[in-house]
Amino acid sequence: MRYRLHLAILGLILTAFIANDVAAQRGGFGRGGGRGLNSAMMERMRAVSTFPVDRIWHVLSIRMETTDEQVLQLRAVVKDASSQKAALVEQATKTEDWNWLREQLEANEKQFKENLKGMLSTDEIKTFEKLVEEASSLMPDRQGRSRR
Repeated sequence: MRYRLHLAILGLILTAFIANDVAAQRGGFGRGGGRGLNSAMMERMRAVSTFPVDRIWHVLSIRMETTDEQVLQLRAVVKDASSQKAALVEQATKTEDWNWLREQLEANEKQFKENLKGMLSTDEIKTFEKLVEEASSLMPDRQGRSRR
C-alpha cells in the first residue's frame, strides 16, 4: 500500500514537471515561451508574409467562381509572382534587409493586382478583394490570436 502511494505521488510530480515544461514552451504562464522571438525574426516574418501568394491563389482558384480559362491565365500570373517572391526572399535572406523585402513585395503585390484587372471583371475584383481580406482576417497574428 505504501509502495502504491509513493508511486502515485511520484507520478503526480512528474506530470506537473511535464505540464510545466509544455506550457512554458507554448508561451503559457505569462512568459514568452521557451524560445522567444527576437525583433529580427519578427521583422523577417512580417516581411515574408507581406504578399501572401498562396492565399491569393486559394481565393482565385477555389473560393471564387472563376472559369477554367481564367484559372489557366491566373495560374501563370500567380506562378510568376510566386517565383519572384521566392527570389526576393532568397536575396533578402543573404542581406537580412527585411525592410527592402517588404517594399519589394508591396510593389509586386500592387503590380499583381493591376494585372488582375485585365483578367477579371470589376465585380470579380471586388469579390477577390473581399475574400482576400476575409482570409487575412482569419489568419492568426504573432501571438496565435485571430485578427478578427
